[in-house]
Amino acid sequence: MSILSDEINNRIQNCQRFLQEKELSAYAVTDVEDIWYLTNIDYSPEQRPFFLIIYPDKKPLMLVPKLEESHVDVDYFDYDIQTYFDVTSEIGQNWHEVVTKKFEGLDKIGIESNALLEITAKAPTVDWQPNDIIKKLREIKSAYEIDKISTTARVCSRVVRATLGQVNNDSKVIDLYNLPFKVVGKEIADNFSLTNRVTNGVWPSTYSFMPHSIPDMEATVDHGPNVNVAVFRLAGYAAECERTFFMEKPTKEEELHFNQMMTARNIMLDMLRPGVKASEVEKKVRDYLIDQHLTANILHRPGHGIGLNNHEEPTLSLGNDTVLKENMVVSVEPAIYFEGQGGYRHSDTVLITKDGYKLLTDAPVTLEELTVEN
Repeated sequence: MSILSDEINNRIQNCQRFLQEKELSAYAVTDVEDIWYLTNIDYSPEQRPFFLIIYPDKKPLMLVPKLEESHVDVDYFDYDIQTYFDVTSEIGQNWHEVVTKKFEGLDKIGIESNALLEITAKAPTVDWQPNDIIKKLREIKSAYEIDKISTTARVCSRVVRATLGQVNNDSKVIDLYNLPFKVVGKEIADNFSLTNRVTNGVWPSTYSFMPHSIPDMEATVDHGPNVNVAVFRLAGYAAECERTFFMEKPTKEEELHFNQMMTARNIMLDMLRPGVKASEVEKKVRDYLIDQHLTANILHRPGHGIGLNNHEEPTLSLGNDTVLKENMVVSVEPAIYFEGQGGYRHSDTVLITKDGYKLLTDAPVTLEELTVEN
């Protein structure tokens, strides 16, 4: 068997064990990423639901629109295929009729809690049991996944280092956005997928205090704090690397805020190890920033899970008591923001190890390294 075949079959078997523990007759998977996780098949639903049905004691069933039948014909795991015709069809061939018939006589049919309401509403006689089985499985990474995420992390890191090496006072956002294809074009091609995400953005200080704003493509970098954001997904696996930098010597106030961000970052890194609750991580970071009188400058949690997507479980935030475990992968990005001045945020992709953590991304971190005039 191939490495991919072993990986997919292990994931399906892990899912089946959860079904047995929860005494579910079947589990309907509809989320695009969760289907990729269990099959390595990419698709775009385009109104037509795609169901992967996992049973506790027999091979999975793919229930797909007719036009996808050939698309899902793969040889690295064993499954059955059944089709319906289209988003609406003649009586008996509508997807919700086929799904309802498939689950006739069965009780306790699991379904993802993030499934479209339309699915359960159009098949109301099915005994749907919302659950998060796949979400929980995805939290802990296999050696295969860690290798894939590490590849993406290395590419992110190279792009950030290249950005810092090439940026100048005339650099526009659009120039730096296009940099990955010049610097890591071969790696992008070697890990190609139509679902790839290759984003390298620089948020000048006029935008960096709004972390989810979209900077004008013609905007130029400025004194700082500028924030370089490299958020990638290659061949199905994500990573991110971000750095705050200055084009000239920062002021005393800017230096203070940079150091406050770095202290929060180090506090968070010291918390990363198996056995620590996700909520405890944010509390420790937040307590420090509040002590620094920065409550109003905290806009988000200090980190989140990374895997198939750049944002997934576990969220490292108050209200989530998930216990960190070995082989989880998370971002480390405590940040502070000041309107009219800018934002201060580094982000790294980090693996939880047996005894602590390992940085998967690698880029300059100190203020001296990140003051470009140096």
